[in-house]
Amino acid sequence: MLELVFNTLRNVGLGIFVNGAFALQFSEIEQNLAILAVIEGISLMLVAGYGEIKFRKDKR
Repeated sequence: MLELVFNTLRNVGLGIFVNGAFALQFSEIEQNLAILAVIEGISLMLVAGYGEIKFRKDKR
């Protein structure tokens, strides 16, 4: 069950990252928000990855 949470969190982070990267390329609004979205997406994916690694270590 916890693996499902990590996978979902990783997918949400990937979606936020992709939308932020798209906004950086094709939008004419302030780029600060798009950069924050990219950073948020990367950090979500990192947290999910570290959580899954820790979960697998504790499971052994």
